[in-house]
Amino acid sequence: MGIISRIFQKAQKGGNAPQEAPRLEVVLAAPGPAAGLWTIGGGKGGVGKSLIASNMGVLLSKSGHRVLLVDADLGASNLHTFLGMDGGRLSLSSFLNNKVAEIADLVSKTSIPNLDLISGARDSLDIADAGSDKIEKLKAALGTLDYDYILMDVGPGTASNMLDLFLSGDEGILVTTPEPTSIENTYRFIKCLILRRMRNVINSHGDLELKGLLKRIFENPEWSLKVKTVADIIRHLKELDSERGETLRRLMGDTSISVVVNFVRRQEDEALGAAVSRACQDYFGVDIRAAGYIASEDCVAESIRLRRPLVNEYPSSRAAASIEACLNGVIGPRARRATKAGA
Repeated sequence: MGIISRIFQKAQKGGNAPQEAPRLEVVLAAPGPAAGLWTIGGGKGGVGKSLIASNMGVLLSKSGHRVLLVDADLGASNLHTFLGMDGGRLSLSSFLNNKVAEIADLVSKTSIPNLDLISGARDSLDIADAGSDKIEKLKAALGTLDYDYILMDVGPGTASNMLDLFLSGDEGILVTTPEPTSIENTYRFIKCLILRRMRNVINSHGDLELKGLLKRIFENPEWSLKVKTVADIIRHLKELDSERGETLRRLMGDTSISVVVNFVRRQEDEALGAAVSRACQDYFGVDIRAAGYIASEDCVAESIRLRRPLVNEYPSSRAAASIEACLNGVIGPRARRATKAGA
């Protein structure tokens, strides 16, 4: 049985369903350091990344936090539409292509207090080919801005620049839907993400001997059959060089990635996020947390048509409540990690 079939089987059994998240005002009051940069992405287009980014940004701003939304869905930006805006005169490509020196000049005020936007509405056609140098430039520039939360809407797919954009965040939110094609693309995205992160970690460390040892692991036909998870790679590396194996384990560290399942219509699909989380632990040996699911309602499409945030236009809807619960599902574990680290 393939991994996709197993994910749906686990979900249909109803096991490992996420617990109800605590209320928003309780979680956001938790002590901890500045939230930093969040990236919202996924393996497939049309899963609702912009819907989630915009509405989570609105919820955070309504709680008194200063929030910046960044539309980095390179070449296909539409985050401004969810906020009823035209996109502004300048866009992200103006900064990445050195036409604007300061990223702060791209920031536009929205109609919602405490919520600002860097739009990609007028990005040039070649912006989707942005290389690693431009991504590093963007991350460094965002780090100079004074916000409590920066939420970056990242384009879909497993191209290296999309993976690097997603990995540039301190917290990642992976969006999928109950459709088998979306789950399959999510699995592929996570696999590519882990390998890309390992590659970036190794390159930044600059240890040529470590690269050589990993090459031996991947090219050895006997070991390649046994290597299924990151833990397998590290274990085999330790057999060759215990010190370098421990170095890679430390550098890889814990992932700060949550999965959100959008457009949920059936009760049995509510547990898909937990099933994906469990499958990632079984197959990759990494922790991808289930933040929750977002109910599918007609008011979601209506809010997009009206160009108004769902949580403002239909605050009493089940869909709005589930977005709030997903936000708590991301913030809750983060606050607990920060509290534990400061203990």
